[in-house]
Amino acid sequence: MDHNSRLKLLRDSLKLNQATFAKSLGVAPSFISDIERGVKEPSRSLFEKLIEKYNVNINWLLGKEEQMISIGESSKPNSDQPKTDKGVPFYDIDVAAHIAEMFESDVAPSFFVDFEPFNDCTAYLPSYGDSMFPLIQSGDILAVKKLTNPDVILWGEAHLIITGPDANNLRTVKLVFQNEDPSKITLRASNPNFRGDTVVDKAAVLSIYIVKGIITRKQW
Repeated sequence: MDHNSRLKLLRDSLKLNQATFAKSLGVAPSFISDIERGVKEPSRSLFEKLIEKYNVNINWLLGKEEQMISIGESSKPNSDQPKTDKGVPFYDIDVAAHIAEMFESDVAPSFFVDFEPFNDCTAYLPSYGDSMFPLIQSGDILAVKKLTNPDVILWGEAHLIITGPDANNLRTVKLVFQNEDPSKITLRASNPNFRGDTVVDKAAVLSIYIVKGIITRKQW
């Protein structure tokens, strides 16, 4: 992920549109837009303002470190002190292809996001595909939290579901609904173009994560 995308992720984590974010940094919204689209590079003065205003670790913005926010002096540029990871890990991988291996192996995250509302989550990861549009758009960042008791589900909410071979090794984000058979759950897309429910045996579910937050990629 390049520093243009990381600036966008920082802004989304702060839940600020381009105009508000630009105003807080004393620059034009068009400047932020150009950086996020890769048309321009961040200036030295912008780096300094990001450090002062949001305590951003510039080495993270440049793709050199995994930690988004500086903790004391440990993660500032040119520091020789050891870095302490803080926050929730972000994995820049395809959910459908790698999600099970990601959570049950020693694969290192791309970086860590320290954003208080979602700091109890298990991970951040990008969403791909259109089956959950318009609730979730391709490219949105999902904050997911693993359910310790899979029998306690918020029906109608979006979840990341991982199943075993008895349910075709599903790796999918869908709305989860109660099934008339208590031993099963019903998965449903929010996009009307993806009609049809998928019924899965609860016993086939290896892990389930509630989508606690969505950081949209929508341009303001």
